[in-house]
Amino acid sequence: MKIDSMVEWSAEERTAKEKEWRQALFTLRLQKATGQLENPMKIKELRKDLARLKTLVHMDAARVAAQKAHAEQEASLHATVTAGASGESVPKAAKKAAPKAAKKPAPAKKAAAKSAKKGKGK
Repeated sequence: MKIDSMVEWSAEERTAKEKEWRQALFTLRLQKATGQLENPMKIKELRKDLARLKTLVHMDAARVAAQKAHAEQEASLHATVTAGASGESVPKAAKKAAPKAAKKPAPAKKAAAKSAKKGKGK
């Protein structure tokens, strides 16, 4: 199946197809193990279709995340421009718009830790 036709499916249809194909793949593998499989290429086709479907789901998730990030960036830019027009300096407005990150202490170097241990032992 081509990915172009999968694009038109809704999220519910994609989920249903994935579940259906996983069950069919399980059945085909079981038939292969018992020697009842008539067409071994069917397993390969089904695996590729599942991979295409997963790729499409991943692409949609990435697109939504990119749109969300773009909207947040536009909002912070708008806040910066608005604050700059109100008389505040732009760097101060940018600081207000950007969330403050919690600072973590820098990890101590191994050499300093070892020398501290040696000094305590003597």
